[in-house]
Amino acid sequence: MGTRGDLLTLVEGAPGRLRTLQAALATWTHRALVAEVNRRLVADAGGDDDIATAAPVPPTLLPGVPGAVAPSGPRPGAEARHDPAHPNVADDEPAESLATAYVIVALPDRWRVVGRGHLAVSDGRRSWAGTSTLVTERDSAHAAIFDAGAIGACLYPGGLLRRLDFSAPVVEDIEGRPCWYVEGGPRRRDPHRPAPPDRPDRLDLRIQRELVGVEHRIWFDAAAGIVLRHEGFVDGEPCSTTSLTDLVFDQPVHDDEFRPPPGAVVRSRHELLRDHLAAMGIDPDTVDLDDPAQVREALRQGG
Repeated sequence: MGTRGDLLTLVEGAPGRLRTLQAALATWTHRALVAEVNRRLVADAGGDDDIATAAPVPPTLLPGVPGAVAPSGPRPGAEARHDPAHPNVADDEPAESLATAYVIVALPDRWRVVGRGHLAVSDGRRSWAGTSTLVTERDSAHAAIFDAGAIGACLYPGGLLRRLDFSAPVVEDIEGRPCWYVEGGPRRRDPHRPAPPDRPDRLDLRIQRELVGVEHRIWFDAAAGIVLRHEGFVDGEPCSTTSLTDLVFDQPVHDDEFRPPPGAVVRSRHELLRDHLAAMGIDPDTVDLDDPAQVREALRQGG
């Protein structure tokens, strides 16, 4: 069994010498509890919500975003409800959601995420997101592995662990892969060791947005340091789970995996936004499509 220092060194260096990964990715979330965790996260970051700064893409044209695959339905036993303790959950919205996808990654920066009715892919310079017949092409600003969603956080989890106080690692096993299992919570002030920055940087925020929780249970691959399973809690209640299964490490992956589907119509994000605004009766020439605030306001007025 390793020490906390050994684990931190391993995770800070993740994904180590890993070259390729193929896996099934499943994420479960309790919507209201995740919203509460994110509210606390933004408050701790001084109100700096990096997600809120992104310009919206009309969901009717582009369902989901890279990594946010179409949900396959609530966890068995979940049902729509109104919870007075969590007023952000609508009466007709399921309290829980479950999303599944298949992911292929060729490090450092090529990836593909395929879910039900949705895909996202990057060749490291550009990314595409949409369906098997229509994808939106985006530039290099949306081509990094963290734009692939949860898989990016699983591969580079250092920003999460260094902000936690965590237990001594225990050796466990996931699908024949030795893992180091730890439990962690918010890091306490200690004058005898360096403290993390008071405000997490934007990359740390994105990791915490994907591996959601105030308290955590985490299974790290003992060789690569990546997250194979994460369970998040808030005030003792489970709020999220992320898991990688059907694991294939370091097998060759063909370059064609990191291109849009053959025959798919490829359109730019600006083209889709222009069409959507025009359909809403808004002259797209009056909107700066590179200004997130103007786009949000135009969509709000059109709605």
